[in-house]
Amino acid sequence: MSMSRRTALGAGLAGAAFAWSADHALAQQDPLALPATPLASRATELIDRELAPHLRNHSVRGFLFARAVAAEHGLAPGSGYDDELMYLICALHDIGLGEIANGDQRFEVDGADYAARFLEDNGVTDDRVDVVWDAIAAHTTGLSDSPVYRRRRRPEIWIAVHGIGLDIGGSPADLPPGYADLVHARYPRLGGSRALADSVETQALANPRKAPPGSLPGEILRQRHPELPYLTWDAILATSGWGD
Repeated sequence: MSMSRRTALGAGLAGAAFAWSADHALAQQDPLALPATPLASRATELIDRELAPHLRNHSVRGFLFARAVAAEHGLAPGSGYDDELMYLICALHDIGLGEIANGDQRFEVDGADYAARFLEDNGVTDDRVDVVWDAIAAHTTGLSDSPVYRRRRRPEIWIAVHGIGLDIGGSPADLPPGYADLVHARYPRLGGSRALADSVETQALANPRKAPPGSLPGEILRQRHPELPYLTWDAILATSGWGD
């Protein structure tokens, strides 16, 4: 009996049949094993310590879903993408919602800045810092949907952002059969997307500079608190000295 591509992928993921190299023997035993390099382990320790459980679980689920996305596109870790780099993007993409990286910028940029410092502090000085910064700063903008962006940027960015997006607006049907249940059994949603939005809202209410117009935090604040003043496009033009 023939199997569909998605069913075959599901059997591979749920049955620990990822096409890993010998360096990833653990992942063959456990399909939900996370990268265990020293740098990846420090990133895991960071989010375990600094992120609320619902944010930490979302970050890890985003990575695991990204693995499934990569597999569906025929991309294997090592040859098709750098597994550690993709994990760093996913693990740290919401670090800006933790107090450790909470500054005056929208959480995506605060998080990207912190992630870059984290990598540099851990001896990473090559273009991986730029890749992680770009991915985190822009992960709510839709840039990675552009075919030109995908062609001109490393694949870890669009794969990671796709996986993260599936955890927000996707469904079990977007993943191989049984895979979502497998992931959720270990990393439960704990309120999921709504809890994440609550975290964004809390930051924005405490510091409106973190919710500029047109940003995800700004839109969450506008929708949930229509009574608050909101800087519209016309209001911006009204302050211009050009008289347009």
